[in-house]
Amino acid sequence: MSKSRRLYLKYRPIRIEEVVGQKRVTATLTKAAKNNKIVHSYLFAGSRGCGKTTCARIAANLMNCENLIDGKVCGKCLACIKIPNKQSLDVLEIDGATNRGVDAIRALKDSANFFPSQLNYKVYIIDECHMLTTEAWNTLLSIVEEPPEFLKFIFCTTEPRKVIPTIISRCQRHNFERIPNREIAKRLRFIADNEKISIDDESLFLLSKISRGIMRDAIGSLEQIATVADDKSIVTKHVQAYFGAANRQGIINVLKAIIVGNIPLIINQVNDLVLASADVKDIMSEITELLRDIMLLKIPDVNISLVDLPDGEIEELKKMGESLSLNQIHKISRLFSDVEAQMVYHINERLIMETTLIYCSNALKQKK
Repeated sequence: MSKSRRLYLKYRPIRIEEVVGQKRVTATLTKAAKNNKIVHSYLFAGSRGCGKTTCARIAANLMNCENLIDGKVCGKCLACIKIPNKQSLDVLEIDGATNRGVDAIRALKDSANFFPSQLNYKVYIIDECHMLTTEAWNTLLSIVEEPPEFLKFIFCTTEPRKVIPTIISRCQRHNFERIPNREIAKRLRFIADNEKISIDDESLFLLSKISRGIMRDAIGSLEQIATVADDKSIVTKHVQAYFGAANRQGIINVLKAIIVGNIPLIINQVNDLVLASADVKDIMSEITELLRDIMLLKIPDVNISLVDLPDGEIEELKKMGESLSLNQIHKISRLFSDVEAQMVYHINERLIMETTLIYCSNALKQKK
């Protein structure tokens, strides 16, 4: 595996077609570039690590590429060479968390009035823009309202509700989604193959799930586990041991034992999970998520993509759901969620979990 650059930097997308999991955003930006309808200010909103700043750089490149081909950058002009390597003086990235005051924004506003030095457009990418003070926003407002033709703004934020409404009303807003596990696992497979990392698909999916929709975290996790594995083939047990993740099949087996009413098996499976360093709250949370997936699979005409799991696991959950009604799933899911929320007040979390699992199993038996 290459040690020269962190993998999440090495594999950061530099073209619009390389962006994963944000089809609506990329399609809109591509169409705007193709039809020469780039607006003067954008607001990119979404959770951390979902590609906002990456897409902001790509958008800056789209604005400045001299030879766009069907809404995609040529990769050869000055903009395509300078912007991806962060060497352009006309594309400026500003951290809103550290430059949040009115003085920093006044300096930005003064420099913004100068023509771009090399490119067609001067682009300001303001990351974590919700951190700007109200006074700073008010200072910036006049130039956002009536910018010169050569000036573009891209505001990136994880908390759009904290951005003042007058700014939001002057921006074209794009909401970034959490990236599906399947999409992350597919990207991790591409990286693993390129870096000669030997890892099975189940481990890649587990890394995707651990990342909770954040591509940057998933790639970082792959790099960590590859370093620890020391060129050995990585399998699921390595990922579980390193990240303290609950054994997925073990969680499924607990739920199966609940459904069939096998209380000794419930206790034994839970004990195996705890001995393998699985967190009690994580076990409860994973079971709740499984119940949600089973519920969705039982509802006719629900989009199967909402159950973001490998095909083999989907089939296993479908079979488990055959002996459960939607009403039963609703009741035990609600109980699990309530207990999970109350665990913070209990000293013996494991006891609370075990008694809850046994109660659910008995309740299901009485309904049959």
